[in-house]
Amino acid sequence: MTDPIEQINNISNVDDFLNFVIQLAKDAKEHPEEWANTTITDYLGQIASWIDDCDMFEDNINFEKLEYKTLAKILYMGKIYE
Repeated sequence: MTDPIEQINNISNVDDFLNFVIQLAKDAKEHPEEWANTTITDYLGQIASWIDDCDMFEDNINFEKLEYKTLAKILYMGKIYE
């Protein structure tokens, strides 16, 4: 996977986002040793922990403007979509 921070910073549309998700999945499959959270349980749990701790970091994320329903739907659809 190329520099993930650079990829994230260059996302400007849905195609860029989909490409990033596909590359992330590919990276997880090809380089599991580089992942701190290799199970879905650990991965989702650490996403929640990072969001909870995020105010301590300078990531310039405005959590007031995120579409939480959309993010929740995306996460849920990964469970049931075939």
